[in-house]
Amino acid sequence: MENAIDYRLEDLILYSEQQIKNLAHEQIWAGKGTETNPFVIQNANILGQTFLIKRSTLYISFVNCNFDYILLEACQNISLINCSFMKLSIKRCSKFKIESCFVSDLNLLKVKEIYFKNSVIINISSKLRIKAILFEDCQMNDAFLDSIERKKYDRQYKIKQIKEGIPSYILIFSAFVFYRLFYTYYILKSSDFINMLLIITLMFTIGVFFWILLYEYLLKNKPPKIIILKK
Repeated sequence: MENAIDYRLEDLILYSEQQIKNLAHEQIWAGKGTETNPFVIQNANILGQTFLIKRSTLYISFVNCNFDYILLEACQNISLINCSFMKLSIKRCSKFKIESCFVSDLNLLKVKEIYFKNSVIINISSKLRIKAILFEDCQMNDAFLDSIERKKYDRQYKIKQIKEGIPSYILIFSAFVFYRLFYTYYILKSSDFINMLLIITLMFTIGVFFWILLYEYLLKNKPPKIIILKK
């Protein structure tokens, strides 16, 4: 696999939400930047081949555009449809839709609610708090797919380990309860300090026992961070 092209941040044209609004007004873009009437950009030359959009909540649809590098940071509500990218970076963003696109190098960092459909992604890297990412009918490299399968296997293995260990936890818990009752009612010369120590130990054991049950439930029912759907 070819190495990804490196782009310097200072070489990117920076656009804020207000600058995009100003451009839309000056160049008479289609749409109004709202959910029901998003800005529609069908010419890559409007913003340039390499640019950064930062902190925008505007609804923007890029359609039929070819870019060298786009960095989208702290943005929401952006759609990329039938576009191609040498490199696409999405950082601290949410509520994105990428459909029928070609991405040579994709980087995801602290993102959620990103929907990919019918797209080809040659190289992909993801880091830190990736949540609710859906790939539907997408072509991706085998290394990324293998990493997703390993994460699924690790999760299933953890649940299996917890289930197999529960009988041991119950046995330990029962032993502490029996010992506490025996000590309270049959050892009359016990000190208050030892009684208090045993009570703390018992409460700690009860807490650990129920935490294990809760952790197993949450692990079993927690939705996966990345979902891959294929026909």
